Amino acid sequence: MAHHTLKFGAVLPLDDFARARSVAEKAEESGFYAVAAEDHFFMTSLMGHDRTTPRLECFTLLSALAPVTKRLVLTQLVAANSFRHPVLTAKIISSLHHITGGRVELGIGAGWFREEYEAFGFPYPPPRERIAQLAESVQIIKRLWRETEVSFSGRYYKLERAPHSPKPVPLPRVMIGGGGKRLLELAAREADVVNIIPPTAGALGHLAMEETAKFDLAAFADRVALLREACTAVGRNPSDIELSAMVYVVLGESAEQAELFAQAMAQTLGVSDVQAVYRSPNTLVGTAERVAEEILRRKEEMGVTYYFCNFAVPEMFERFCAKVMPRLV
Repeated sequence: MAHHTLKFGAVLPLDDFARARSVAEKAEESGFYAVAAEDHFFMTSLMGHDRTTPRLECFTLLSALAPVTKRLVLTQLVAANSFRHPVLTAKIISSLHHITGGRVELGIGAGWFREEYEAFGFPYPPPRERIAQLAESVQIIKRLWRETEVSFSGRYYKLERAPHSPKPVPLPRVMIGGGGKRLLELAAREADVVNIIPPTAGALGHLAMEETAKFDLAAFADRVALLREACTAVGRNPSDIELSAMVYVVLGESAEQAELFAQAMAQTLGVSDVQAVYRSPNTLVGTAERVAEEILRRKEEMGVTYYFCNFAVPEMFERFCAKVMPRLV
């Protein structure tokens, strides 16, 4: 369905730089396309994380990894627009572009985790307003990358003959993350890549595991259809946008071991139906052979080609590199 090639990004551990560097080096050695850093100051309600778990800031971490990698693309999964003025975001990406020789993408979203906003005093407007802020930001960032000076008068941001140099040439790809209808309409206008996530997080302001579990492959396909409709409405070829997903990879040496892992994951998520783990677009569960087949099936049926892979333990990462990747080249 898609003309894009399969790409894999390793989601970086944020608690320790030595671990993050090790993952980046292994990802580069194993043929991954990218490494990605999440953009949260803290996270709760997610597999072993609490407010005090160490987290390195995403752009600082990616900058530190630039000189120890040679081929990997550095990206964010995804940067919260609310945390930085778009002029700063544009400058960070431009700087990384020149530091790395063009090995950078911008991943950006409207922001969603209410507890984090409230802890640090960031205003937390409704989703519609956060998406409107993001829309202005993306416009500003792209114009700064292209134009000598930018004047902009929006509802949320104002620029007066703002310069921006050095320019990133060629322009970095822009990935927009989210799942709601308005977000997908924005992505249809502006994104090169869309990272589709359950739409409930942005609306609720927190992770509701029961609601997230309902976001199965069929619901993901519905979001893809919405995106394609939005592309058609603005006169854009839907295949111009690459589809991506963040996945937790759970690999067993046998089908029986994979099933035990799936049961453990379901218990961790508070989900009674183990099959929901297999049906989720945010998991890849099974033997290496089954996971490889599932990746190819999702590419063929839904056009998903860019996977951001989360590995709970290093052994899963090693197994994916050794046994899944060779089946996909």
